[in-house]
Amino acid sequence: MLLGKTQTLNISEKNHSGWILTDEAGEKAFLPKIFTQDDKEVGDEIEVFVYQDDGKLKATTEIPLAEVGEFAVMSAVQSLPSGAFMDWGIIKDLFIPYKQQKSKILEGKRYLVNIYVDEDLDLITGTTKFKRNPQYEDLPFQKGDSVDLIIMNESELGWNVVINKKYIGLIYTSDVFKKLYPLSEESGYIKEIREDGKIDISLQPQGFENIDEFKKKILDKLEENYGLLHLSDKSSPEEIKDEIQMSKKNFKKAIGGLYRDKIIDILEDKITLL
Repeated sequence: MLLGKTQTLNISEKNHSGWILTDEAGEKAFLPKIFTQDDKEVGDEIEVFVYQDDGKLKATTEIPLAEVGEFAVMSAVQSLPSGAFMDWGIIKDLFIPYKQQKSKILEGKRYLVNIYVDEDLDLITGTTKFKRNPQYEDLPFQKGDSVDLIIMNESELGWNVVINKKYIGLIYTSDVFKKLYPLSEESGYIKEIREDGKIDISLQPQGFENIDEFKKKILDKLEENYGLLHLSDKSSPEEIKDEIQMSKKNFKKAIGGLYRDKIIDILEDKITLL
């Protein structure tokens, strides 16, 4: 049975307090009555998340914020000298031992948590300690792919981020064109998968094939400002970043295309709609 994972199990027995579920190997987990469904019978399959409670395997139809091997932002519901309990979206809270806390977890605060199975205790456990910019092999995406991000923290090089709840990457400072906040969620793109297995992320799609997105953003901004935008190809990267959250490179590509399409006029210090 896959501990800390969502999986499909068979209903092998029903009683007054719940159901007994089994996997193909015959291992059992208990599904409390509050999560049972009237339309299911013995022999049917049901998709559940399997966890531990008092040393026993239990199941729930609730969807956790994250599974084993994933990251999620969680709120601390209780902090004790031995560790902290986190709300991870299911009936039983996730425990983070004190030794697995990067800094003391305070009740009511939100933290980025990684979930793993403690091999010594064979227990699902949380940690706020994780390696920055680790090296990966056989990644399930390629350059240019759209990904979901959780913003981690700012570093000397840029911002560390969690990619698709499983991987850690980096947005270089030169690719940051908007205000970012730790623990917030953003959309991003795979900019580069380096030979050393590290992942570079961009907040904007790369290349001319994505220029229509930037054209639209500029046109929307022009419409908001009655057809006038005090930016041009001579504006500084900082001015463009502050005004429209875009790199100067992408801005110049976009306004060049709009100019050739005879949609805008580019003047010394501004662009206007035609």
